[in-house]
Amino acid sequence: MAEQKITDNNVEQFGNVNISNDVVSIVASLAASSVKGVSGMVSSISGGIAELLGKKNMSKGVKVSVSDKEVTLDLAIIVEYGAKIPDVAWEIQEKVKSEVEAMTGLSVMAVNVSVEGVNVPRSDGDKIPPKNIGDVSDEAQEAEAAQEADTDAEPDNEGQSEPDNEQASGQDVNKETEPAAEDEPNAEADEGSIEL
Repeated sequence: MAEQKITDNNVEQFGNVNISNDVVSIVASLAASSVKGVSGMVSSISGGIAELLGKKNMSKGVKVSVSDKEVTLDLAIIVEYGAKIPDVAWEIQEKVKSEVEAMTGLSVMAVNVSVEGVNVPRSDGDKIPPKNIGDVSDEAQEAEAAQEADTDAEPDNEGQSEPDNEQASGQDVNKETEPAAEDEPNAEADEGSIEL
């Protein structure tokens, strides 16, 4: 973890002050998340999936680059549905720059905002987790697999009566018999499917 050494004439008389990049990222994430229209911070995108971060991990949605007494910040966010994205992004840039400069004494050179998703509220007022294209395609594949599993299942023969050979021949019905060939599991059944 890189730390930034802050030099100030008054401070140097008594020693050095180091500010961790994590501190800068926490200040930036708190400032960004307080902007109206921001649903939350997300970790950087890996494999097309954004992970919405809780309050404890918010700093993971901020990348900090420090050189000398200048800092550049990259933020990844989720916006609320209906928010004007350019307005939200501009307000984030202003608020983050102001807060980081006021709290750390560093000069903010750039605040880059990456909008990674939209949080859409449900009809019952709860929020639906943000979706990525990768999430939607995974859900579609799962739904298709579930539908195939339903159509592959044997039809329920309840209510249909087939003559029982043992009853017709007068043999004892209570004795155990070996399953008929049609009751044996199909050796050609798809892997991962369960035959009932």
